[in-house]
Amino acid sequence: MRDGYFLSIYAHVCPVAAAYAVARRHDQAMALWRRAGNHLTLVRYWEFERLTGVKGHALSFPDEQSAYAFISEALASEGLTLDDLFMIVGTPGLSAPNENRTAEPKPVEGAAYHSLCHLYSGLTMDAALFQEEKILCLALDAGPDHVIDQDAWNKPHYLGAFSDRGNFTTFKVSSPAILWALLRERCGLAEGTLMALGSASTVAPALNFPPPPVIASIDDRFAASDWLADVAERLDHLAMTSPEAFRCPQGRFSANESRIAAMVKVVHDASFGIVARTIEDALERFGARPGQVHLSMVGGFALNCAINGRLMRHFGFKGFVAPPVVNDCGIALGMGLHHALQHGERIDFRLGTAFHGRQHAIPNRLDGVRADPAQVVDDLLEGPVLWFDGPSEIGPRALGHRSLLADPRNLASKDRLNRIKDREWWRPVAPIVLAACAADWFELDGPSPFMLQAVPVRPHRREMIPAICHLDGTARVQTLTDDEDPALAAVLRAFHARTGVPIVCNTSLNAKGEPIIDDMERALSFAREKEIAVAYLNGRRVVLDRTPGDAPKGIRERDGMRHFQPPALTPDWLARHNPQNLTARELTRYFSDPRLAAYDFADAGDVRILRRLFTLTARRRGAALESMLAPIGTNRAGAAAD
Repeated sequence: MRDGYFLSIYAHVCPVAAAYAVARRHDQAMALWRRAGNHLTLVRYWEFERLTGVKGHALSFPDEQSAYAFISEALASEGLTLDDLFMIVGTPGLSAPNENRTAEPKPVEGAAYHSLCHLYSGLTMDAALFQEEKILCLALDAGPDHVIDQDAWNKPHYLGAFSDRGNFTTFKVSSPAILWALLRERCGLAEGTLMALGSASTVAPALNFPPPPVIASIDDRFAASDWLADVAERLDHLAMTSPEAFRCPQGRFSANESRIAAMVKVVHDASFGIVARTIEDALERFGARPGQVHLSMVGGFALNCAINGRLMRHFGFKGFVAPPVVNDCGIALGMGLHHALQHGERIDFRLGTAFHGRQHAIPNRLDGVRADPAQVVDDLLEGPVLWFDGPSEIGPRALGHRSLLADPRNLASKDRLNRIKDREWWRPVAPIVLAACAADWFELDGPSPFMLQAVPVRPHRREMIPAICHLDGTARVQTLTDDEDPALAAVLRAFHARTGVPIVCNTSLNAKGEPIIDDMERALSFAREKEIAVAYLNGRRVVLDRTPGDAPKGIRERDGMRHFQPPALTPDWLARHNPQNLTARELTRYFSDPRLAAYDFADAGDVRILRRLFTLTARRRGAALESMLAPIGTNRAGAAAD
């Protein structure tokens, strides 16, 4: 691969998907790379939700021109244009000027491209570690997208890899992520909220449940759904006959919260069992001992900090390796690394910190003085402060650059932060701890810079830092060094000197339902709306006017949304793009199953077949498709899909 700049983009371009808000890829992102010989640098990383305000951004560009305008605007902030790129990889229809179109990644035999990109994001985020150590990497999510890889459903959906000094073997694995997706649908709560509730409540009804089914593909969701329905039915019966089994003595949980927490604990234990058996089998297969191996967890399931921490304690791995973008917002990272390495070339690359996002200048109208760590401590003792510093962290967790910080020594800090963010009383906030002090306060071996492990707080320390302790005695830890963030590390040292505690509370800078705020003007508006007294902006202390009602309320659309405006459904547009007038619901079903690409939704005869299929349940539709497509193959018209 030649030297220069290139982009890896996890996005989608389609007028029909844009017009009907059909999700083809969620948590979209874009990475700018610079290659010089064997040296690879991640220059900048853009998560689309930060630019549009749409959490989990899954919107399609309506056309290539809109996509190029979006890209050009992002590149301009780096002093670049499209002409400075020699390649764009990852999104069909997009290419750099004069690019050789063969640069588009080709699906790999025996591995879904989506899952392979997850693997690369974990395995090769530190090239030296990849080349010199042993790594067991598991890519576990609910299922692969099929924008590039139309045959993804006929390949292993979930992948593991064992790497021994850069030579790695992939193998199929089972993923428990579908269990959490089903639990989300059943309970109406996001996976992160469910995990938090499971850690918050100590309720644990004494019931034995059968093991969950093997989940090797999306089709296994039906057996998983049956298993979860049985769990829910048995817990509901127990709740009616023995309600005392769901009482949590440590908190004011509702009956429904207690029942959901019990289901979460069952799913948690089942998930741990699935992953632990996968790890045991892999270690035996490759003749490896955990103490010689680094564990890498990627895919959306890797956001389950409780299971990550439990796996590390259970097996005693040498270390934990994962990028801050473990979920689908990290696919763009994996795409770039996969493309750079797919020809067998060695590269020199290290992700390092999480701080690869956008930077912002302080508005000229604001007065402020240079931040002094001692003054920051004074402010923290008075109440939460807004902390907006340098380039943003990448990934779904605030890691100290787009954060709300507070004193961890009293529960009032957690309660105030949860009120600011309009969250349930039991939602935990995370600790940022000086790395050198972490082992003295938490049962943690090694660094945890990206807040991807929940570990027990040492018992003799729990009463000293109640604001960051879950009711089960654990905390979702982020360790910090001077090299990673000297400004915030200085604050932690000053707080330690003043209070004896080398920790501050940290939660993300955003309102409920809003992505992390990555714009300084929106951050200031948020602070005024929430009556936060002090903001630290790029190392400057700004005292805010907290006059009630002086700030506009609510989440607002962000500037990047103008590139995703859906086209008007005029008669001419419909005649060109949706002549059979499929509804948004029908199009969602069509796009969600790659097997349906065998039928052309612009063809009247094919649409009659599709509409018959749409009347079936998802379970029956899959069986019908298998029998219908067998005699005709799956390579018929379908190019109109994208």
